[in-house]
Amino acid sequence: MTANRWWVRLAARWLARVDGVSGMIRLAMLGLTGISTATLTLRQYGHGEYAWPFIGTVGVLTLIFTYLYTEGGVWNQMARDRQDLSSNFAGPSMRMNNELIARGILAAEEQRELSEEERGAIKRELDEAFEEYRDGIELET
Repeated sequence: MTANRWWVRLAARWLARVDGVSGMIRLAMLGLTGISTATLTLRQYGHGEYAWPFIGTVGVLTLIFTYLYTEGGVWNQMARDRQDLSSNFAGPSMRMNNELIARGILAAEEQRELSEEERGAIKRELDEAFEEYRDGIELET
């Protein structure tokens, strides 16, 4: 059921936004942990004067990374790759659907029931195709 209350829709929208970038948030938190560890190490070994330049450099590099990641097309390419990889295989339901569709089309074209020989030919052809595509196809061009 879709929420009718405005505050539920607003909360759901913001939670979806946060969920969409949760990987980046985790990466940022890991980066902050790394910066904290690095600056404490610098201070421990007597090089604390390099902590602020280090933090500034990491901040600038983070902004450059963010710009290139979003504007350079990495974000969009990653979304396309996820979509391709999530449907780039032949599952059992696809195997069954394909046989049913093939039988239905052939029977409609011939306007009669299929013989066992025709059903067997469809099954063998689809078994071969299923084995070929079961683990996916190479998407790189």
